Parts: sequence; structure tokens; C-alpha cells
Amino acid sequence: MKIKYIIAILAIVSCTSFAQELLTNATWNIGLPVGKTSEFVSDQGWRGFTIAGRRFLDNENSVGLTFGWNIFDERNDEPINVDYEKASGTISGTQIRSVNSFPMMVSVHHHFGNKRDMRTFVGLNVGTYYILQRLDMGVYRIDNDNWHFGLAPEAGLIIPVGEDNTAIYLGGRYNYAFDSGTALGGSEDNYYTYWEINIGFAFSSRWF
Repeated sequence: MKIKYIIAILAIVSCTSFAQELLTNATWNIGLPVGKTSEFVSDQGWRGFTIAGRRFLDNENSVGLTFGWNIFDERNDEPINVDYEKASGTISGTQIRSVNSFPMMVSVHHHFGNKRDMRTFVGLNVGTYYILQRLDMGVYRIDNDNWHFGLAPEAGLIIPVGEDNTAIYLGGRYNYAFDSGTALGGSEDNYYTYWEINIGFAFSSRWF
């Protein structure tokens, strides 16, 4: 994966947000795996972040870009069936299972409320997820990565802080990465779903 290109894009989005008077938010993500994701890793993900920028078309509606990284991992002793090009069969013993999800999406949002007051919003992110599924056992490692088309509806609050252009950002997002490729277990039903709780700050060169 070309991490350097993603970093460059994030830098451009952050700089452009002030030049074009966008709202930029940076959040810490708490991830809650559900569905097929929880079958592989069931623990909450405490490591994750999102950087996003929104350009307002008017007082209520915006378009933007969203980039993030969510990590889910756990230690597991349950046997797992693996059907992959580098390994096949049932693996028993202590394993470290992990899922790394990198969403890269365009967004549209509708905001409620008045300028400089607390505002609620609803929105939809549409784009792609790069997802790395990994299984470690002893000195052995199996990686499985795929690109997925996906959707992420969300809602939240933007709460101004003082008289400057900083706000507390609280949000929730449901991520659905559609089926793509095969899972480590050989299943072609390889989709991923998880919830996010987003806590952080929003910044603007002027209040929208």
C-alpha cells in the first residue's frame, strides 16, 4: 500500500481546509466490530483516527473528504480454519488476530442549527476501504488484503468552544465495506462492518 500517497493527500486536505475556509475535524476513533468482522476479531478497537475536511456550499450543506485508520486486534486461543494460498487447514494455539481498515471517502453532510451555536449533523461517506486481515501465530504470519467499495452514514454534534474557531466534535459512524476478494478462511463472503465513536476537535478559519 502506498502510505506516502495517503499522507500527502491528508496534508493537502488539511492545508486546503484553511485556504478555502473549510471545516476540518480530527478525531480519535473507538471501533466496535459487528457482523463478519466480529467473527474474526470481537474486541473493541481503541486505536483509530479520522481526519476530514468539509467545504460548505451554503449555511447547511457541505461536501468533503474523509480519511481514517481503525485497528482491531485480539489474542485468541480458538481453532480457526484457514484456506489461503500460503496455508490451508485448521490452526490451533494462541493467535494474534487483527484487522486494519483504511477508509478513503467523499462525503456530503447536512447541518442543523444556527451559526456559532451547537449544531447537529447527518451525513454519508462513499468511497473505498483498504482492509488488511492478519493472523500471527508464533513466528508465522498470514496477511490477506483487499480493496472494498463502501458506505458510512454518520451523525453527530459540533460544539463551539469559546470565541475562537475551535469546536468539540462528537460523532458516530457505521462502516460497511462490501464483499471483495476472499477471507483467510476461504469464504468469498468477505465484507466488513463496524461502528465508530468519534471524539475530537473541529477547526475553521471562520464559523460556517
